[in-house]
Amino acid sequence: MDSLISSFKDRCNEEISEHHIAENLSNNNYFLLRNVLESTDDGISFFDNNGTIRLVNNKFREIWNIPDDADTEKNYIDAFVKYGLAQLKNPDHILSKIRRFPRSAENSSDVLYFKDGRIFEYHLFPVVTEGVIKGHVCSYRDITRRKKAESDFQEYARELERSNEIKDLFTDIIRHDLLNPAGLVKGFVEILLKREFDPDTTEKLCAIKRSNRKLIEMIESASKLSRLESISELEFREFDVGGFMRMAVEALHGQFESKHIVLENNITGAHKAKISPIIEEVFVNLLSNAVKYSPENSKVIVGILDNGDRWKVTVTDFGEGVADEDKPYVFERFKRVNKVAVKGTGLGLAIVKRIIDLHGGEVGVEDNSEGKGSVFWVTVKKA
Repeated sequence: MDSLISSFKDRCNEEISEHHIAENLSNNNYFLLRNVLESTDDGISFFDNNGTIRLVNNKFREIWNIPDDADTEKNYIDAFVKYGLAQLKNPDHILSKIRRFPRSAENSSDVLYFKDGRIFEYHLFPVVTEGVIKGHVCSYRDITRRKKAESDFQEYARELERSNEIKDLFTDIIRHDLLNPAGLVKGFVEILLKREFDPDTTEKLCAIKRSNRKLIEMIESASKLSRLESISELEFREFDVGGFMRMAVEALHGQFESKHIVLENNITGAHKAKISPIIEEVFVNLLSNAVKYSPENSKVIVGILDNGDRWKVTVTDFGEGVADEDKPYVFERFKRVNKVAVKGTGLGLAIVKRIIDLHGGEVGVEDNSEGKGSVFWVTVKKA
């Protein structure tokens, strides 16, 4: 459209005078110009130095509701007052600008807000021949949809900001207002267990302790996941992936012992990668998941495979395994496909996926080729 207006301005510069445009152009050129103007969705008008309208297209008439039989060869301001002023929300501001149009030597633009909800953007171009202004071209473009989209986007951004504020508040509530009372319950239950000798009461206190421990785990996991979702990127340095796996193994030593599970560590040598120390959380969750779903007196195997430009870290268990139809969902929050004898929040693997996503890696689960069970794996880029 801009090229059409430029072409129209050039044509006006070459051939227009203060007589009717049709008198100064050959019939062929005039009708060609008319066809070009009628093919655009923009309203186009030309008026001379006296403010007399010399040429308009039908889109211009449509915008301003000008009847087809109305005489366009009249004063531009008079035509605007007669047909357009009553339609605008800001008529006084626009009228003051339009009064200056015939004397303007510079490009001008503004936005017109119609009472019926339409929004147009106009652009005014002076037509200059040999340094003398011969008139002006004014184009009107409908930007109603664009403005509506901008308004919707701004409102969405405000809602998103409010949502993030609520999420941050909820995270603080989880981290402090819920975790502190749960910690107190834990402390008092442990004191009562040391003083209580009645088997029935002791059993009930142990049940409270187990439930409270799961509550604390859920609060901590939800808090971690919430913080991770607000992070867009991490700071990476060169580390040995195996070193973080060893730290995770040490952290979960007690869990392995409690179920008499043997850990088989097949990681040897150095495996350098550009990673963040938060990667330890991935291995802790994978190992914890393996312990939860493994039977007593079984084993868990950890290893690191060379996968081209990435390291593939694997955690293999010999539990019930994951059905093929459930594999695509195990890393989604609150999705725990096998609930037999295990209670949990389903957040652990969601935390794994979020951290690996931030590392630009992948996650997955496969069947254990050595028997029943699963192989959970993640990949990170080599250094």
